[in-house]
This record gives sequence, C-alpha cells and structure tokens, in this order.
Amino acid sequence: MIARLRSIAGWVAIVAYLVTGAVIYFRVMPGADWHWPPDFHFLGYDAQSIAPFLDALSEPARDAYVRVLEVYDRLFIIALSVWLALTGWRGSGLRYFVAGLAVLYALIDLSENAAILQVLREGAVFVSAAHHLTMAKFASLYLCILVLIVHVRRSV
Repeated sequence: MIARLRSIAGWVAIVAYLVTGAVIYFRVMPGADWHWPPDFHFLGYDAQSIAPFLDALSEPARDAYVRVLEVYDRLFIIALSVWLALTGWRGSGLRYFVAGLAVLYALIDLSENAAILQVLREGAVFVSAAHHLTMAKFASLYLCILVLIVHVRRSV
C-alpha cells in the first residue's frame, strides 16, 4: 500500500514539476525579460535584486506566475513532501523524523509561495519575509533529503 501511494505521489510530483517548469520557462520568463522569479534565488534576495523581474513582468506573465504559485507549485510541494515521507517510512524511529522534516519543508515552501504572492500584489513590503522563507525552503528540503538518504541506506 505504501509503495503504491509513494509511486503515485512521485509521479504527481514529477508531472507538477514539469508543468511548473514549462509555464515558468515559456510564459513567465519571456514576459519578465528573462529575469528569474524570486523563488529561484537559492541564496535569497532583496527588493533591489528582484526589482528587474517585478518591473519587467507583464500582466499575462504575472497571471501565469500567480497560477503557478497557487496551483501547480502547491501540487508539487504537497506531492513531493508526501513522496519524501513515504520513501522514509521504513525501519527505525527515524522515519518519524523524516516525515516531520517533509512536513516542515511543505509548510515553509507553502508559506514562501504566500509571501511571494503578497509581493506580487502589494510590492516590496513582503520581500524580507519571502527572502527568508526562500532560504529556509531550500535548507529544509536539503536537510530532509540528507536525512532520508542516511535513513534509507541504514534500512537496506
């Protein structure tokens, strides 16, 4: 049962990732003069560094990016965190830690999406929150994957 759910979650995550990437590459980035969206800045950003993206963002590109953040990326985040948790659901009590890290990653990433949506709607007021959530998203995802790898290797 867990293997089947893990497989479904994995495929949903892959499809959502591909759709998200396609919409960003073919709709958002051309409408923003090929500037990267804020949530792709691994080391964070400030209002000045994302200003070119926000200034160049056309209305159709903004609508596409909002759709990505509200639909496709949410689906990806949830499916990925379910896949991470189910992949780590084996063996010792470390599985609870892996599942907890997967949930933590999902909460941070969903919060980051909400903060970026606020930046798109209200301007630079929420950039600081979005910046910190972006860095926390990548840190929590990397930590979850690292612990998952260690856990799966010990369980084999």
